[in-house]
Amino acid sequence: MTLAEALEQVDLEPGRTYQCRVRGMTVELRVAPAQEKTLLSKPLCEEDIMLDPWCELPQPKWGTTFKAKPGPRLMPDIPEIPRDDEVAE
Repeated sequence: MTLAEALEQVDLEPGRTYQCRVRGMTVELRVAPAQEKTLLSKPLCEEDIMLDPWCELPQPKWGTTFKAKPGPRLMPDIPEIPRDDEVAE
């Protein structure tokens, strides 16, 4: 039985918080009020979006660096164009 199936059998009231102990752990269930249509308490503001990295990753301690050098350009295959007198019928 899934948790959703088990909760369908329980009469839950909007706005209430329920707690119980399961296998020695405390489980808390908060039922959102009926008028809440989204999980966000306020609309998402662009200032809340973090664009800068929040940590710096260390440089690798080992490795090999290769510098790419452009090579000669390969010419495309020249298509065979039949002469006017070699028209296939």
